[in-house]
Amino acid sequence: MATDFWRNPSFEPKRQFRFLVQLSLPDSRGGQQDVTFLAKSVDRPSYTISSNPHQFFNHTFYYPGRVTWNTISLTLVDPVTPNASELLYNYLAASGIHIPTDYATATRTTITKASATRASSDLVIQEIATTQGTDVSKIVGEWRLLNSFFTDVNFGSHSYDSEDMVEVSLTVQYDWAEYNKSDRPSPLDPTER
Repeated sequence: MATDFWRNPSFEPKRQFRFLVQLSLPDSRGGQQDVTFLAKSVDRPSYTISSNPHQFFNHTFYYPGRVTWNTISLTLVDPVTPNASELLYNYLAASGIHIPTDYATATRTTITKASATRASSDLVIQEIATTQGTDVSKIVGEWRLLNSFFTDVNFGSHSYDSEDMVEVSLTVQYDWAEYNKSDRPSPLDPTER
C-alpha cells in the first residue's frame, strides 16, 4: 500500500535553498581557505549511462554501456575578503600552472590530475532539512565529488547599471560522486552554537 504523504505529518521534502557547499581553496600563504559561505548555487551530481544498439533482423536491442558522471556548475559570490578571484587564481599555481615569464618557468611544470585534485579539497554538497515539529536543522545527506577539479572558471563581469554582487562561475569535473545519508547537526542550527 502506498504511503499517503498528504496526511503524513512527518513528510518533509528537501528544499533547494537548504544546502552548504564545503570547499577549500589555496590561499596566498600556502594554506587553505574555507569558502563554504560563498556558495550561491550548485548543481547536484548527475550521471549518464551510454547505450549500445545491437541490430537483429528488423529489431534493435539496447545494452547498457559505460557510466559517465556529468560536470556540475557552482556559482560563488566574490567578496573583498576572502577574495574568491584571488583564491581561484591561486588554484592555478597550486595545480601546476605558472605564468611563462621565461623559458625555465614555461617548461618547469605542468598541470596533472594529481596536482589539480590536490590543489583544492573534495567538493561536498550537504543537504539540510529541519526535523518535523521542531526548529532543529540537520544534515540529512551529502554528496562527495571525488577527484574533482575545475575545468572552467568565469570571473564574472562589472556593469555600471547593476547593483548585483560579482559572481564567479565554475564548472567542476569529477570521477564519481558518493551519496551518504546523514543525521547529524547542521552548522546552520542555532541550537548547536
